[in-house]
Amino acid sequence: MSTPRDRSDEPRRASPGLARQAVASAGPHRSVRAAVNRAAARVAPTFLAAAVALAGAIDSVSLPTGATPVRIGVVVLVLAIGIGLTVVMDRPGVRPYWQMALLVTLILMPVVTLQASASRVPFVAISRGSAGPLLWLTLATCVTLFGLWLFAAHQSNETPQDGALLFLSAAFLVPAILGAPGSLDETSALSMLGEAFLLAGAVTFIGLLIPVSRRPITGAIALGAQFVLLWVLDRGPTIAPDAGRVAPLSAAVLLTMTVLLTVLTPLGALFSRRFTQTVEEQSGVLRPSRAPARGSRRNDEM
Repeated sequence: MSTPRDRSDEPRRASPGLARQAVASAGPHRSVRAAVNRAAARVAPTFLAAAVALAGAIDSVSLPTGATPVRIGVVVLVLAIGIGLTVVMDRPGVRPYWQMALLVTLILMPVVTLQASASRVPFVAISRGSAGPLLWLTLATCVTLFGLWLFAAHQSNETPQDGALLFLSAAFLVPAILGAPGSLDETSALSMLGEAFLLAGAVTFIGLLIPVSRRPITGAIALGAQFVLLWVLDRGPTIAPDAGRVAPLSAAVLLTMTVLLTVLTPLGALFSRRFTQTVEEQSGVLRPSRAPARGSRRNDEM
């Protein structure tokens, strides 16, 4: 005679309702983790460049100093290697952040440093005929800023809300160098570069995690906070004694242009997207979609 089967010995099967609840509860955690990983990958170049620049500023590695900017070259080399890795590993989403950091270090920082140095030369004035270098360097800085703005707007045409965040490393560097204390040598430039990149990385990381609707104004708010902080620390634009009005006016032009470009970067990204779409429609060539196949992993999340 067979004994009745004990139901406690049977394997328990999760009900469909509990399974759906488990999947639903795991969904938000997975999306948060993906957002954090995405933000961390995009701020990696600025934090890495900031660390290398600050290490070079305090001369922790005892690199050669002198006429050749060896320490700045190390920062450029690190960023160039990072860009190469994004190509090899096929990470197009993070590549613009590496490229922007490299362009800021290689082009914008030297130009702004020269402009700030020219504004600290005594007796600079148009009436004395000594304002030529300052005016030309101010124009060169404006052209460089505008070029970086075009780059940020074009690279952000698929995500216009992130355009200002991409431009922040350039925007933070201008007031930092204009208000740098002491002489503007390689050590001072590296210190300001590290400071600007560190601040840009922190703001960008936070900005990429906040709601999309608030991202376009994050860059402008952060830049305004930097202005206030520099003013409290008495680190406004340094002007030489007995300088004419051209020196403070040049600094005001650069700061005003920096603010305007930061605010207008999302609009520039929208215009770039619309312009690209119009060109593709007229030429009949459609850009391949970056959307990954279902179940596959996005390459630009890392």
